[in-house]
Amino acid sequence: MKHITWPRWRVAVFLLVGLLSGGGCIKIDATLSLNRDGGGTLRAMYGMPSFLIKQLDVTRQWTRSLEVAEGRTNAVPLSVLDIPMVFDEPLLNAKFRKMAVDGVILETLRTRDQGGWKYVDFTVKFNRLERLMQQSFFKDCGVSFKVSGDETCKLSVTLPESAPAVTSGALGSPEAIAKLTPFLNGLRVVVRIDLPGDIRNSTSSVSDSRRATWEWDFDKDIHVLDRLAQEKMIVLFDGSLIRMKEFEKPAGSNLAIAK
Repeated sequence: MKHITWPRWRVAVFLLVGLLSGGGCIKIDATLSLNRDGGGTLRAMYGMPSFLIKQLDVTRQWTRSLEVAEGRTNAVPLSVLDIPMVFDEPLLNAKFRKMAVDGVILETLRTRDQGGWKYVDFTVKFNRLERLMQQSFFKDCGVSFKVSGDETCKLSVTLPESAPAVTSGALGSPEAIAKLTPFLNGLRVVVRIDLPGDIRNSTSSVSDSRRATWEWDFDKDIHVLDRLAQEKMIVLFDGSLIRMKEFEKPAGSNLAIAK
């Protein structure tokens, strides 16, 4: 009998359609407040439908069982199923305790169930931005901080590359993506960055003198996945009083390189 192997993207599309068909998506709301010395505060909230959290766990196990059956016992799990969100409070506390050695200190943490969703709210203090961005929450983000000769600081953040994989068709045909799209209702990501100097320019959708805000909301823009795939969060601000060192952390790395 001929051995049949499913391409991994076909498995991903099949599983995602099944998971999302129950409705719901992901919500993220984060505010990064940066001080002149490079320290600051991160306040964040993320949420996902409770049923989806449970189904993702079951689906990961099923996917790995398929890989074992095909002899791929050391195969890396499908990245599309490895959402970097933890909802178990003891596990979260353990993860944050490990961050303390890098100067990332947990101040508040709360998990809650509301309207069929599971939410996590937390606040951390950090003494160096590059140390914060090295943590597992931001592993797939690229970050750089530079200072130009005219005392203009440039902070640049690139988002994880999961969105390009979806919009480019890496997970399947346009027909498969069309099946996924109706179930993205509720997807909303908001990121705010509060700067220690006046903003001179940014790629943000909204900004005032010292806050830049980016928003991706599927209910307002059906092309939100395309925007997520292409978006670069860049802000230029007055650095005359800034005491931060330049650094760069490539996407997918947990190492920040001093410049």
